[in-house]
Formats: sequence, C-alpha cells, structure tokens
Amino acid sequence: MAELVLPMQISKEALEFIIERNGEPVWVQELRYKAWDVFEQTPMPTPKDEEWRRTDLKAFRLTEYLPISLPNYDGVSSLDVLPNELQVFLHPGSEEGNVAGLLVHHGSKAVYRWLSDEVERKGVIFTDIATALREHSDLLNGRLHQLVLPSENKFVALHAALMNSGAFVYVPPRVRLELPLHLFFWLDAERSSLFDHLLIVADRESEVIVMAHYASPQGEFSALSSGAVEIFAEPSSQVYFISLQEWGNRVYDFHFVRANIRRDAYMRWVLTAFGGKLWRVNCHSKLVELGASTDMLGMSVGSGIQQFDHHTFQEHVAPQCKSDLLFKVVLMDRASSIYRGLIKVHKNAQGTDAYQANRNLLLSPKAKADSMPLLEIEANEVRCTHGATIGRVDEHQLFYLMSRGIARRQAEKIIVDGFLRPVIDKVPVQWFGEKMQELLDAKMLEEAKRLGYA
Repeated sequence: MAELVLPMQISKEALEFIIERNGEPVWVQELRYKAWDVFEQTPMPTPKDEEWRRTDLKAFRLTEYLPISLPNYDGVSSLDVLPNELQVFLHPGSEEGNVAGLLVHHGSKAVYRWLSDEVERKGVIFTDIATALREHSDLLNGRLHQLVLPSENKFVALHAALMNSGAFVYVPPRVRLELPLHLFFWLDAERSSLFDHLLIVADRESEVIVMAHYASPQGEFSALSSGAVEIFAEPSSQVYFISLQEWGNRVYDFHFVRANIRRDAYMRWVLTAFGGKLWRVNCHSKLVELGASTDMLGMSVGSGIQQFDHHTFQEHVAPQCKSDLLFKVVLMDRASSIYRGLIKVHKNAQGTDAYQANRNLLLSPKAKADSMPLLEIEANEVRCTHGATIGRVDEHQLFYLMSRGIARRQAEKIIVDGFLRPVIDKVPVQWFGEKMQELLDAKMLEEAKRLGYA
C-alpha cells in the first residue's frame, strides 16, 4: 500500500487522508463527505450576514492553514513531547494532576491517556475520538453531530469533514465521579489546524466534571481551531463542562458547544478565554424535558487587538425548567467583544425561569463592547429577565482604594478580580480555577508593563 502523504492545504485530499489514516466506520465516512459538500457549497460569512456583521474576518484566509498537525513522534504514550512546565502541570500524581483521567493531544495526535483503575472498573469510557469511532461506534452513531449540525455554517461543516482530534466520554447510569476528567490540547506547529470534537454522554443519574484546556506557544503564534462539544445529559444526571483557552495572539478559534438536557438533569458550563486573535463561541443549552436546568457562565479577558465574539442560546422546550446565564468580559488596550444572547421559550414551556446577564468592563478608552440580549417568548406563565452593562472602572471605587495607600494599577486589579470572581468561583475544581486566576494576573501585569506601570 502506498504511503499516505499529508496534504499541505485544506482540501478534499485532506479529507481522504484523514479517512484512510483513521480506518473509520462507513457511517462516519459518509458524514464527513456530506459535511464537505456543505462546506464547498456554503459561502464564507461576510458583514452582510447578521450574526457575522461585527466579526472581523478581513485578514482570515483558510488557505493559509495545514489541515492536520501530526508531530513526528512514534514513541509510546508519553508526556515527554510537551514542554517541561506542561508536564509538571498535567502529570497524574502531582497536585494539579488530581484527576480521574487525563487525555493529552499534541497537535492532532493523542499522545497520552490515563484513566484510574477504579473509574475504568465502573464502566466509564474516556478515550480519544478516533479510538472511540473504531471501538465504540454503537455509542457514537446517532449522537455524533446530532447537536452541532454541519449545516449550521461553513466552519461547522469544515469541522465535521476534517475532525482530526478530540475525545469521547461515557459515564454509565448511577456512576458519580468525584474527580474530574481532564482534556489537554497543545498546538505548537505554526499555521496548523485543530478540529477537535468532544462528545460527552452522562447516562441516567450519573455525575461528571470534564475540563478542556487549550494552549499553544504565546506571542505571535498562528493557528486555526474549530472545535465542537456535544453533551447529552440524560435524566437526573449532573454534568459540569469547564473550558480554558490560552492560545497565541494570532490564533482564530471558532467553537460550537451544545447540550441536550433531559428530565431533572443539570448542566453547568464555564467557558473562559484569554488568548487568540479571534475567539468566537456559540453556546446552546436545550432544555427538552420537565425539570431540566442549566447554569451558563463565561469569562473573557482581552488585550491588544483581540476580539471575543459570544453567541448564547437558552432554549426552553419543556415546562418547569430553569436557566441562568452570566457572561463577563474585561477589555484592555484596543480589544473588543460582541455578545448576542437569546432566551427562547416555546409555546408549551410554561413555568420557565430564565435569566441572562452580560457584563463588560473596559479598562481602556479604545476598548469596545457590543451587547445584544434578546428574548423570544411564546408562553405566558414565565419569569424571564435579561440585561447588559458596559462601563469603565468606577472612579469612586478607585479613589476609595487609593486613599488606603494602594497604587492605582493595583486598585484597578483588585476591582477586576472582584468583577470576575463570580465566574471563577463557579469552577468546581479549585486548582483549575486557580490556573484561570494566574492567567488573569499575568495578563494584567503584561498590560501594566505595556503602559509603563510595572
């Protein structure tokens, strides 16, 4: 058999390379080809499209990126391919490695998998998506890309066609995991692409925490990420999904996250972003049966010319369901953000309780935030509220702190910490929340140095 040659551009040849390399079931191949057809037939979004008119894609060129990143590494499963500081952070047995399972991707390649014996004995499946498609096809068939539809837009179609990494999590009925499952993605090849797919199934009365961490070299590192997360929260289950993004300054990231929440199930998102040139996330919680509930939290901290584009959807299909959303943004220098959120209450969803809030804190006169919270209500017995705020640091608060001998930049930092604390405190794993705080501290210090204060 002829040796596979990795195509150097996003193309149908890249799709065929991935199919032949992975040895996937026929239904997955058909899904990929159909998605590719949608990708080819769908034009690139432009400012004429309502949902994209504030998103800056002028400098974005798909032709600049490799379709897959395969490090030249053929050794046994190991973390040795990663920088030393990441090995210390990730390795099970360290304080930070206090997890039930760890899966690490270097580029598009899964290089390390560890799952505790106790958790494995309970029937939990935690593996990379390529392995899952070969070994657990019955669990994925009928779920993969059923929430994140390839027909949604050009980037979702591209993701479905070229899916090159990711993970599958399955938690059996009545299994409750006390420790989290940790996914880590390290992308370090210039102009590479990551099309990662996370499929999480929490069966009846189960409980799981899944943490996804995306990182790359800092500075002017350039890459493309287009990821999807699909979560099936079965009746009376509890699912916590926490994501942390710290890409380099020239990474474009288009992420699509969806949850289908059934009777008396609970789903909590905490989506956080510190890096990237553009981070665009579409987050959708669909409450489909009586008593379902969700908390949707987001936090973005931007500087330079970064742009954060948040689209949220709280969809109430069934009666007596509850959703609570809080997205907070801090912007420095010329960074910008967009928030567009919709609460939709269907005709039969009586007794809905829904709340939506977007708060933006501007630390520079050049920073800009746009916020568009929306309601669409077809039922009459509901409690739905929404709101948005955009403003600068309160000078009275600064004066109070400075009158106690605190320097202005440190006083500003204290206010920012307090502003974001309601989101960080909702992270159910303390050391992961502390990592977010460290990234916030580093970003604030970097900005202070740029302004000559440190």
